Amino acid sequence: MTNLVREKKIKTNGIWLNVAEKGDDGGPLVLLLHGFPETWFSWRHQIDFLSSHGYHVVAPDLRGYGDSDFVPRHESYTVSHLVADVIGLLDHYGTAQAFVAGHDWGSVIGWSLCLFRPDRVKGFISLSVPYSPRDPNLKPSEFSKTIGDGLYTSLKPGRAEAAFAKHDCKTVMKKFLLTTRTDFMVAPPGTEIIDDLEIPSKIPEWINEEEIQVYADKFQKTGFTGPLNYYRAMDLNWEIMAPWQGSKIVVPTKFIFGDKDIGANETMEYVKGDMFKSIVPNLEVVVIEDGHHFIQQEKSKQVSEEIISFFNKLRSTDFSCSDFLKMDPDAVKSTLSNLAFGNVLAAAARDYKKEVLANEKAQSSNPVNEEVDLDELMDDPELEKLHADRIAALKREVEKREAFKRQGHGEFREVSEGDFLGEVTRSEKVICHFYHKEFYRCKIMDKHLKTLAPRHVDTKFIKVDAENAPFFVTKLAIKTLPCVLLFSKGIAVDRLVGFQDLGTKDDFTTTKLENVLIRKGMLSKKKKEEDDEDAEYQESIRRSVRSSENLDSDSD
Repeated sequence: MTNLVREKKIKTNGIWLNVAEKGDDGGPLVLLLHGFPETWFSWRHQIDFLSSHGYHVVAPDLRGYGDSDFVPRHESYTVSHLVADVIGLLDHYGTAQAFVAGHDWGSVIGWSLCLFRPDRVKGFISLSVPYSPRDPNLKPSEFSKTIGDGLYTSLKPGRAEAAFAKHDCKTVMKKFLLTTRTDFMVAPPGTEIIDDLEIPSKIPEWINEEEIQVYADKFQKTGFTGPLNYYRAMDLNWEIMAPWQGSKIVVPTKFIFGDKDIGANETMEYVKGDMFKSIVPNLEVVVIEDGHHFIQQEKSKQVSEEIISFFNKLRSTDFSCSDFLKMDPDAVKSTLSNLAFGNVLAAAARDYKKEVLANEKAQSSNPVNEEVDLDELMDDPELEKLHADRIAALKREVEKREAFKRQGHGEFREVSEGDFLGEVTRSEKVICHFYHKEFYRCKIMDKHLKTLAPRHVDTKFIKVDAENAPFFVTKLAIKTLPCVLLFSKGIAVDRLVGFQDLGTKDDFTTTKLENVLIRKGMLSKKKKEEDDEDAEYQESIRRSVRSSENLDSDSD
């Protein structure tokens, strides 16, 4: 039956993905995402089963796998790239919502899709890999070090490829596909994980030599660097996911795993506990007896029936994320909530400045003609309190700016394509210059932005080399350089293309650019007052020190 599968190439997110599809084009779309080290072929049983029940089934070779494009840099394998690949497929098929199932790394992509674009997912099924909260204090690479160099996810560039190359591709595939280990696959010190995996004496009934050869032929052609790059991008994923810290999965979800999967005991404890259910509240959990890691192949009939029963149930419902959030307003923490720290600082600064200006205006409109005894004022406790409050307020204002600087504000920095998404979503206001290092006008724009950055600390200033960021250049429809994108709360709200807003000439002033950005709401209008307040605070500290020294001298 699988020989009736149609394979074709689809351009998505700047690369070509090979997809296998089967079923009526008018049926509900089901997207099947494979894991490591597999191809679309790992879903062969589900493709036949679901298509025979009226679904239009699409299973891609993920980027770097099979007949899809290989991108050498591991920075191009982040969840933002992978989710964008998937959304491009959905757009290609013209569907607003699809059913999605993922296994292993396909599950990671599916969970991320549910976070980034829950509106595009009708229902999600994860095999083997549950959604787990991001640890804000521990990067994946740091976690790996706590376990040891032999952890299977610690696949260092070059070293892993060299270890794999000691074996033919069919042997490598057997070592992974046929493993029955239930630990976290940690090799002993001095041993590579591929050498530590054993091949059973007998091939199990759920797969045959010819099917294993299908995988071997693909990896013989492509190698393993693309698939290994998924692990090498895990720290980048950790950074990208920061704005979604504490967020919940609101999409209807079923999690399926075998009781003899890799890390089965720990997974069982986690998915049966309260935490998993609290962060994935619309959840079903299915544990398959005697199931190992590659469960959609090993227990194909049972997994296929679990998938179709879940999707059939959702076909008869009109679930939407907005409906779910209305039922449970605390179910999801938005990106804006995660960025609330920056918003609160900005709001507090604005409120304080308004209060100061109002007080100064009131004082200037009510001149006092009476003579004032300065000695009495110096001893006035109310005046001393006002002075102390003023100093404290100014100190808080400076501390707020220091907090902005710790987020990368206050300087004009270059960021990579892999860091771009995290940078623009972690700050309320971001100005990003997409440039080319050889373009004279880009250098002019850089000069002015570099001058503005330290003067407007509440706005982040960054730049991206357009040549090294093809994904975002395409997605953001950047056609002309220099191009300055203006982000508000993670959303591109406006842009400056060339010097069109600046008089079209090269000799515009920094002040002119500043005024344009002020009009567009990206810069604060009252930077002079803020600078004066900083100076006043620093001077008050110096005065306090001098006063203290004088008192000590008098005492002596």
